[in-house]
Amino acid sequence: MKDYLYDGSFEGALTGIYQMFHDRVKSGEARLVSTSTYQRDCFTTVTDVETDSLKAEKVTRWLLEAFGEIGFRRAAYAYLSEDEMYGTFLFGFLKKMNHLGEKGLDFFADPDINRIYKLYNRVCRESHLLLGLIRFVELDSGILYATFEPTANILTLLTGHFKERLSNQIWVIHDTKRKMAAFYDGRAVYIRPLDQLQDLRLSSSERAYQDMWKTYFKRIAIEKRNNPRQQMHMMPKKYWKFLIENPQEKPK
Repeated sequence: MKDYLYDGSFEGALTGIYQMFHDRVKSGEARLVSTSTYQRDCFTTVTDVETDSLKAEKVTRWLLEAFGEIGFRRAAYAYLSEDEMYGTFLFGFLKKMNHLGEKGLDFFADPDINRIYKLYNRVCRESHLLLGLIRFVELDSGILYATFEPTANILTLLTGHFKERLSNQIWVIHDTKRKMAAFYDGRAVYIRPLDQLQDLRLSSSERAYQDMWKTYFKRIAIEKRNNPRQQMHMMPKKYWKFLIENPQEKPK
């Protein structure tokens, strides 16, 4: 077995794909693994892949020309899943697609094609869910601020929606799990590192609206019909802490 190690970036993964195709590696003969999760041993031959933007660009052009926008999107979105096996899955997917062509995108019975599709679909489902779940609060500076901790690295997939919906506002969407944030200044969106913020000052109107919403939520709740299991089925518990009306708080 031979392992190709890349730096964990999407560009690095595409460079690894270029190198593996150049070396005429066959499916099952080698893995493409991120250095962040890799543990070396004495029995595996290792090739370190140096990220090369030109090689990555060649693979990108090939993906778009051979398999269209859908094929490229599946490869790119699957990367955002942050699955440890992404690089190896991508190589198997592209080796198979190289033989089947664009029609192979619908060949879900094939395990190599299905693995990438499942990662892609997982990212799509979560990004769609969070478009309707993300809650903004108004700070005393007038900036709208939202926090979340998605399973997949989907921050960049959400910015276009909120740029259109809140085009006349200044807002920040903060992925506290990865310590990254999207900043919108009324003209453009910028993705920047951002540590956990402490003691955020809410505007007076925001505090009033939150108090009213919590009161309304408690008033309409029927204690005998409280069903946490059903709530978790409709909305995973990992998202509850970002809701003003946290379902873990029992109605009074």
